[in-house]
Amino acid sequence: MLSGLNDTRSGMTQPKFSLQFQIPSPSEMSRSLGGYLKSDLRHDAMAGATVAVMGVPQAMAYALIAGLPPVYGLYTSIVTCIIAALFGSSNHLVTGPTNALCMVILSLTAHLPAKYGISLVEIVFLLTFMTGLIQLAFGLLKMGGIVRYVSNSVVVGFTAGAGILIAVNQLKNIMGVSLEAHAERFHEVLLATLSLIPDANPRALFVGLFTMVVVVLLKKYYPKLPGALIGVVGAGLIAYFLGWHKVDLGAGRIDIVRDIQPITSQLNKFHLPDLIRHPNYELTRELGTGALALAILGLIEAASIARAVASASGQRLNFTREFIGQGTSNIVGSFFSGFAASGSFTRTAVCYQSGGRTRMAAIFSAIWTAVTLLLFAGFANYIPKASLAGLLVVIAYSMIDKDRLKLTWRSGANSRLVLGGTLASTLILPLEYAIFVGVFLAIVLLLRVTSTTDLTQLVQHPDSGFEEVPFNRAGPSEVVTVNMEGDLYFAAVEDLDYELARCLTPQTRVVVLRMKRLRAVGSTAMAILAHYYELLTERGIHLVACGIEDDLKRVMTGSGLRNKIGEQNIFYADNKLFQSTELALARAWSIVEMERRRRAKAGEERVPESSGVTASNLVSRKCIRFGNQHQLREAIWLMSEMYRRSTTYAAPPLFLQDNEGRLAGKLHAGVILHEMSGNLGDDPDSIKDDEELGRRLARSFSRPISELAETDVPLAQPGDSLVELLNKASKSRTTVLPVCDPERRILGLIDEAELMRALAKVLNLQDGSSRSSEDIKEVET
Repeated sequence: MLSGLNDTRSGMTQPKFSLQFQIPSPSEMSRSLGGYLKSDLRHDAMAGATVAVMGVPQAMAYALIAGLPPVYGLYTSIVTCIIAALFGSSNHLVTGPTNALCMVILSLTAHLPAKYGISLVEIVFLLTFMTGLIQLAFGLLKMGGIVRYVSNSVVVGFTAGAGILIAVNQLKNIMGVSLEAHAERFHEVLLATLSLIPDANPRALFVGLFTMVVVVLLKKYYPKLPGALIGVVGAGLIAYFLGWHKVDLGAGRIDIVRDIQPITSQLNKFHLPDLIRHPNYELTRELGTGALALAILGLIEAASIARAVASASGQRLNFTREFIGQGTSNIVGSFFSGFAASGSFTRTAVCYQSGGRTRMAAIFSAIWTAVTLLLFAGFANYIPKASLAGLLVVIAYSMIDKDRLKLTWRSGANSRLVLGGTLASTLILPLEYAIFVGVFLAIVLLLRVTSTTDLTQLVQHPDSGFEEVPFNRAGPSEVVTVNMEGDLYFAAVEDLDYELARCLTPQTRVVVLRMKRLRAVGSTAMAILAHYYELLTERGIHLVACGIEDDLKRVMTGSGLRNKIGEQNIFYADNKLFQSTELALARAWSIVEMERRRRAKAGEERVPESSGVTASNLVSRKCIRFGNQHQLREAIWLMSEMYRRSTTYAAPPLFLQDNEGRLAGKLHAGVILHEMSGNLGDDPDSIKDDEELGRRLARSFSRPISELAETDVPLAQPGDSLVELLNKASKSRTTVLPVCDPERRILGLIDEAELMRALAKVLNLQDGSSRSSEDIKEVET
C-alpha cells in the first residue's frame, strides 16, 4: 500500500509523501485491522452516516449552483470524497461539492455550450480534469506552503461575495420564474429578478420559504437534528401530496428534480470525457485561467478547513499530501461524472463533532451517500427545485461570516482595502478573476509595507541600557546610532543613503549602523550603503557597523563593503543582546576621543575652564524612564519594584516620556495612592477581606497615567549652576530634578542627597566668623 496512508489515532503523519510501495506483513495487517475494528469502526461509521444525512441535500443543491442536474452533486460527493480521503492526510476533512467552487464553475462554463456547441457536462468534466492536474502538480512540486500567501482578507471577501451571488442567483428558483439568457452579472441578475416579482409562482415561493424557515429554526433550537434533510423532505412531501408537481396545473406548477434530469437508482459507471478523447484546444486554452483559479481556491478551502479542524483535534497535517489528495480526487472524479470539489467546512465539522476518528469516516460518508442514491432515488426525483434553492439561500447567508468580516475590517487599512477590493471584484468581475484581484491586492500591499526599511535611533544611557526613539528625533550627539530593521532588497533601498543622512548634525563625528534585523539583503543595498559611506567620508564622519550576522557578512564581503569600512569598524552579532552595539559604541567614542586630542593638539579646540558646581557635576544616570502611554497598573508594579530594591527610605518619582523620548511629566507614589483610595467608597470598614479590597482597587487599573501625571515639571540643563538648581528645586514637590538636553530628553536626575552635598561643599568654603550680626539675628529669629 502507499506509504503515508496509514494514520495512527494521534493523527501523526510522515513529513514527506512517498510513492514507494510498502507491503506490510500479514501479521501487521491483522493487528492493524483488528485494532481498527475494535476501537474506531463504530465511531467512523456513525460519523459518516451523520455527514451523509446532512450532505445529500446539500450536494444536490450545490449542483444547481454549478448549473448541473442535482445527481452530479451526489456523484461528486461519492467519488472525490473517497479518493481525497485515501490520498490526503487529514483524519476529518470531507471532500465534496462546495458553494464557492460551484459558483466559479457556473461563471466559467455557463456561456460556453452556446459558443462551442458542446454539452455543458462535458465542459465541466474537462474543467475538473484540468483543475485536478494543476492541484496534483502543486502537490508533487511540494508547494503546500503556497496557501500561506493568500491572506485571510482575500478568503473572507471572496466567500462573502460568493454568498451574495448564490443568494441572488437562487431567487429566481424560489420565485419559480426564468430569467433571460443575457442576464449574467450580479446587477443584471438582481434587476431582472426584481422585475419578475409580479410573475412569481406562489406555490414555489411557499416551498422555498418553508424550507428556509425549517432549516433556520431547527439550526437555532435543535442543532443536532439534520435541518437541511428535514426541510427538503418536508417540502417535498407537501408538494407531492398537494399535487403541485402535476402538469395540469400549467403555469402554477412547480419544478422538481425529475424535470431537470431524473435520478436513477444506479451508480454512474466509468466515463471517459469526450473532450479528453478528442481535445478542443481553443476551449482548453480558454478554460486554462479559470482552472488555475479553481485549483487555487479549492486548495485554499481544503487547507484552511483541514488546519482549523486539526488545531482542535491536535493532528499534524502534511499539506503536500493534501494537495496530492485534492488533485487526485478531481482527476478521478472527472472520469466518474464528478465536478471540481474541495473540502467542505460544514461536512468536515460534522464529521469531527460526530466522533469521527480516522479518514475512514469520510469514506463511510461516501458509502452512505451511495446507499441513499440506490435506495431513495425515486423519492429524490420529487424534491422541488424551489426547496433546494431555499436551502442554498440559507447556506449563502451563512457564508457571510459577520464576525470575520468585522475582525478583518477592524484590522487596518490594508485589510479593509483587500477585503473591499475582493468583495467588489467578486460581484462585478467573473469569479475566476476575483481571486486573482484579491491576491494581487494583497501582494501589492505587502510589497508596499516591505518596501521601506524601518529606521530608528538608539540612545545609550550608562546605567539603564538603550532607549529607542523615532528616526531623526534623537538629540544632537557626536555619536549617532541608527537601528535598521526589515527588508533591504532593491525596492526597499531607494534613496536609503539620503534618508540615513537626515540624522546627521554639525556635532556628528561617528555613525553607528545596527543591522541585526535585516532581511533580503542584495547587491543594490550594498551599493547604496557604499554610497552612504562615501557621503560620510566627504563630511569627515566615520562609519561603524554592528549586529552583522553570517548572511549579511557574506554579502558585505562579496561586495567589497566590508573591506571598505574596515575590519576594525565592524562588530558581529552575539547571543548577548546589544553586545555588538555596546562594542561598536565603545569604538565610536574612542574615535571621538582621538579626534578631540588631534584637534586639541592642533589648537583647533580649547577645553573650557570650570565655572563651579553645575548640573553636569551632580547628575545621576540612574534614572527610571517610563512611557506616558502606560496604564496605572503598570506604574504600580514598576514603583513597587523600585521601592523593593531601594536602599533608602524613599524612591524617586517616575519620570514619564513620550514616544520620542521627551520629558512628558512625572508621577508620584502619593498620587497613585490617592487615586486608588478613591475606590474604597464611603464606608471602607465594609470591606471584608483583602480579596474584596483588591477588586475595588483594581477599578482604576486601566486608567492612563498621562491623566494623573504632573506635567509642569521644573527641569535642569547640564550647564545650570547651583543657584539655578536650588531655585528650580524649590518649585519641585519632591526636589528631584530631571536633567534634560535642549530637546527635553532626559539625561538623568539630581536628587536631594546630591543637592545637600553640593550645599555643604559651598558652605564649607565660608568661615563661621565671617557671618554678619544681621545674618546671626536672622538665623536666631
